[in-house]
Amino acid sequence: MSNQIIVFIFAVLTLFSAVVGEIITFDNCATNKDKCTIHEVRMDPCKEAAAKKPCKVKKGKPGSIEIDYTPHFDSDTLTGTATYLGQLLPNMETNACLTSPCPVVSGNKQTYTYQLLIDRIFPSGIFDVHWTLTGQNEGDHCCVSTKIFLK
Repeated sequence: MSNQIIVFIFAVLTLFSAVVGEIITFDNCATNKDKCTIHEVRMDPCKEAAAKKPCKVKKGKPGSIEIDYTPHFDSDTLTGTATYLGQLLPNMETNACLTSPCPVVSGNKQTYTYQLLIDRIFPSGIFDVHWTLTGQNEGDHCCVSTKIFLK
């Protein structure tokens, strides 16, 4: 099955079911400055959230992340990326408008949802992952950093 079909199925399922994830610890990226407010980040599954430990993500098993944010910029488009070890997650759907409202309107609180399926070829360990939502103009973005434990 192609990645686009899988992403479409996850997007449809997201629309019809509420994802109940655990609230996790996150850091704002220094580049956010006055461009974005991050309210909350949730991951599912993440039993480790209560202990403020990195979420254990099992390779080959589905999961999700939700980021509640208020952009302080307007944009017709929104690109979502996740990087770890300086690399973009392979096969990542970067059109954030599929799971977050577009056009982006400054001051409107919204939620970005991404369905995770980490391939078994990824290395195991604890990693800093930077989730970035970028508007059409340079410098317009929201960014959070989280730790995950790939196992």
